Amino acid sequence: MNIYSYMFSLLFALLILIFAGCDGEPVFTEMSTNRLKIKIKGTLESEEPVIDEFDFTPGETSAALYADDSVNDHPVQPEDKMPTTFMLDIAEIKLNGKAIGKYRQVFSIPLSDHVPFFNGEGITLKNDDPGNGTYSTVQLYIRKMIFDNANIYTFEGSSWNPTPELARVIFKENEVEGFNFNNLQVNSYWDSLRDNASRVLRVYPLEIPIIGEMNYDRNDDETVLEIRIVIKNFIKMYEYDYYDDGIFKVCHFYGFSDWLRDVREDERNMGRNIIAVARAYVPDKAGTITGTGTNGHYVIALPYEYDDASEFRMPVVPNDDFRKDAVPNCDFPVAPVYSGSHIESVLDYFCNYEAYKFDWNTVAASCGDIANYEAEWDGYEALVENFKIAPHVTIVSEGSYTFENVMPGTYYIFTHADPGPTDPGPNKLFTGDWNSLGTATVP
Repeated sequence: MNIYSYMFSLLFALLILIFAGCDGEPVFTEMSTNRLKIKIKGTLESEEPVIDEFDFTPGETSAALYADDSVNDHPVQPEDKMPTTFMLDIAEIKLNGKAIGKYRQVFSIPLSDHVPFFNGEGITLKNDDPGNGTYSTVQLYIRKMIFDNANIYTFEGSSWNPTPELARVIFKENEVEGFNFNNLQVNSYWDSLRDNASRVLRVYPLEIPIIGEMNYDRNDDETVLEIRIVIKNFIKMYEYDYYDDGIFKVCHFYGFSDWLRDVREDERNMGRNIIAVARAYVPDKAGTITGTGTNGHYVIALPYEYDDASEFRMPVVPNDDFRKDAVPNCDFPVAPVYSGSHIESVLDYFCNYEAYKFDWNTVAASCGDIANYEAEWDGYEALVENFKIAPHVTIVSEGSYTFENVMPGTYYIFTHADPGPTDPGPNKLFTGDWNSLGTATVP
């Protein structure tokens, strides 16, 4: 008799679970419905028009125009071609530190104007729905970021081997051609100078602000969270130096621009150069902002709490070099890497170390004491740490602009003559002041 009572109770509980979902809807139906849609884009712009094309032709030999000044041991070679594919491996997504998607998601994305990731449409990520509430940050747990066409050059005897080998890495459990620059995004060079450097982890997760916040309510049929990482036309070549069994090698690889946090010769810390932003909207509640402007100029819309656009541009500096202007006296050289037990490479190391000591002493004479050192480097970080990109960004075309999917509220509208990452050169964003175009209200 007890077994029948137990089975009846279990069946009754199951029926309640099936038919007593939120707001009277069956819970299994509720579980199969994704009310939060997460989209990710590789563009600066939030909507069309986006920059029509990459400022390089993928796969062609135009790398010299995109090589960072840290490429110093072996200059750009004819064999160095621009990347053609961006590979992204995401392990998890969180909102305000709460997990909403422990799904591994892997993408191999052509560097093409005609794919959703780069044409403004975006690609959809898999996620679970969060609980009702207000969210201000989204965390992406990025396992790998890879560009292809990375070349390895070997120094043997007294010259470089003219025939490079393609760098290879494991991606989605297979060996592919490319370099995982995500490993170098752990922290910035400024982070590496601090006592707690070994405990700093800037890229896992990558914390992205949701400007304007996301007020999530499961009663809404759909809420969209759009994440944008500036990748298109924000790509540069770098050089990775290392010894392999006593043989000196360099890898010419591609990563994101070091426009904010400059990477200098022999530095491996490239973190905090990932520029990203998120915005949220409910399609059924969102409206549109339209206006007029100068063709080719950028326009942004900021929530009303941002009464100026100071955090969305960098100041003009005398040398067009934030690091050089902020750290004029205390930018010490990087010590050479020890090569191991091979006698020829050890001799090379000591020669390089003597040159390093001379350069170090020269800088030490101009820097003075530790107080000056700390002040200059903290001043540099203070200059760049608050830069953001706007939640709504577009380009004026045919004399007008349009922002779609804008949540109700009043917005400040600003314009900028600098057309973003293509002028005054590739891989740079906005410097100087934004000009006000007034306000706009979405009812």
